[in-house]
Amino acid sequence: MREIVESVNRWFDEGCEVALACVVRTWGSSPRPAGSLMAISSDGRIAGSVSGGCIEGAVVQSALAAMEGGSWSVEQFHADTARAQEVGLSCGGNVDVAVMPYDPALARLERALLSADRTYVRLISLPDGGDAGTGAMGTTKPLLVVPTAPACDQDTRGLRLVPVPGEEAWSVAIAANAVGAAGEIGVLKAASEALAGSDGRDTGTLACGGSSYFFQRVKGRPTVVCVGGTHVAVHLAALARVLGYRTVVVDPRGIFAGAERFEGADELVRAWPQAYFAEHPLHEGCAVCALTHDPKIDVPAVAAALDSDAFYIGSLGRITTQKARCDALRELGYADAEISRVFGPIGLDLAGREPAEIALSVMAEITAVRHRANFESSTMLESAWRVEEEEQRKAERLDAKCHRSEAMALA
Repeated sequence: MREIVESVNRWFDEGCEVALACVVRTWGSSPRPAGSLMAISSDGRIAGSVSGGCIEGAVVQSALAAMEGGSWSVEQFHADTARAQEVGLSCGGNVDVAVMPYDPALARLERALLSADRTYVRLISLPDGGDAGTGAMGTTKPLLVVPTAPACDQDTRGLRLVPVPGEEAWSVAIAANAVGAAGEIGVLKAASEALAGSDGRDTGTLACGGSSYFFQRVKGRPTVVCVGGTHVAVHLAALARVLGYRTVVVDPRGIFAGAERFEGADELVRAWPQAYFAEHPLHEGCAVCALTHDPKIDVPAVAAALDSDAFYIGSLGRITTQKARCDALRELGYADAEISRVFGPIGLDLAGREPAEIALSVMAEITAVRHRANFESSTMLESAWRVEEEEQRKAERLDAKCHRSEAMALA
C-alpha cells in the first residue's frame, strides 16, 4: 500500500474516482503474492501491480466497470483457462483478484496509519465458500480494522468506527453504505479472528458464519537502528531506506552523529543507546546493529535489545570481539540462551571488506532473518564457543608440552 497511497489520495484530491484491485488468492508460480495491490483512477491511471504485467490490462477494464456500476468482482486468471492465455498469464500460476471501488475516507485513513507506522488489517468479503466469481457481492468497498486511538480521529471523517467485540483497542472502519446490519455481524467476527493471529499468517482467508473474507495485516515499517554513526552505518542506513525500512542512527559521540553524514536518516539521535531505548522502546519490527567497536556503547545497546522483542540483533567485530561481548553480557546476568539471539560477527559472509560491502552483508542478513530464510550465519554465542574451544586446545597443547619437557628432564 505504501507505494500507491500518495497516488490514490492525489487522484481523489483531483476529483477522480478510484478502484482498488487486490490479489486475494494464488496457486502455483503466481507473479505476485496475495495482498498485492493496484489502484486505478477513473481517468485510466494506475499505481502498483497485481502481476508481472500480464493481467493488468484486464484488471483495469474490470476496475473501470466497477467504478461505473458501483459493484465489485473477483476476477479469475487461472493458467489452464482460455482467459489466462488470452491475457498472457504464462507462468503456470493461478490468481484471483478482487476489484472494487475505493472510498476516499478509507484512503485518507490508510495514509494516516501508514504515516504513523501503525499496524492495521484490510478485510475484503469474498463469495460464499471463498470461491472466486464475478458480479456484485454486497460489500462494495474494502474495510479496515484499525487501532482505536485519538490520533486517528481527524482521519475518520465519513467513516463509522464499530468496536470489535473482545478487542477494546480495535475497531472496524466502515464506509457509508458499505455493509448492511446483517453483514456487519460477520465482518466483526472476521475482524476478531484476523486480530487473534490467524495461525500466524499475515494474509489469508477466513470463514465466518457462512461467509468468507480475505484479510491482510499491514504492518508498520520495519526499523533498522544503527548504534554508532560509523562509515558502515552510513551505507547501512542508505540501503535500509531503499528497502523500505525506517532508519535510526544513535550515537552519544556528536562528531559521528552529524546530519551531513546521514542526510536521509529518519531519526538521528545524539544519546547513549540505552537511554534512547528507554524512552523509545524497541519492538518486534526493529533490527538493532551495534557498529561502534566500543564496548561502552555496544554492550549496553545489545543488552537493551535483548530485553526487547527486536527481531534482529547484530554485533560488529571478529570472533574474539564477540567473545568479549558475550562475557560482558554474561556478567550482566544474560544467559547463553538469550545471548544466542545476537548475530556476530554481524552480516552474512559475502567476503567483502569495504564499508559498503559490510553494510550489504548486514542488510542481507536482516532480510533473511525477517523472512525466515535458510542461511548460514554466525551468532555471538557460537563465536564465543569457537574462541573458548581454541583457548582450551591451546591450553591442552601447552600442558602436553610441559609434560613432555618434564619427562625429558627426568630422563
